[in-house]
Amino acid sequence: MFRKTKLYVGVSLLVQAVSAVFMFFILCGKKKSLAGAFMALATVCGVAGGYLLYDCKNEEMLFGSLDSDEDYDCCDCSEDTDLPTEGCNP
Repeated sequence: MFRKTKLYVGVSLLVQAVSAVFMFFILCGKKKSLAGAFMALATVCGVAGGYLLYDCKNEEMLFGSLDSDEDYDCCDCSEDTDLPTEGCNP
């Protein structure tokens, strides 16, 4: 259920880490005291985002593609229903 969510959160954390690194370099050049805080934020976001993407990649390898909607032949093909019986093996 949360496989796609891990992917989106991981990518957004990596984007946030990159922007925090840019802010670190901008503030470091101006010798502001917030530069260290932005570097710490970039490190934490980068590690968390990388872990989520790695975990999502491992789940994708175990459970198949994130976009796969495989049909597992688990339909009931009884004669008395009005449901379509395409793909059913009676």
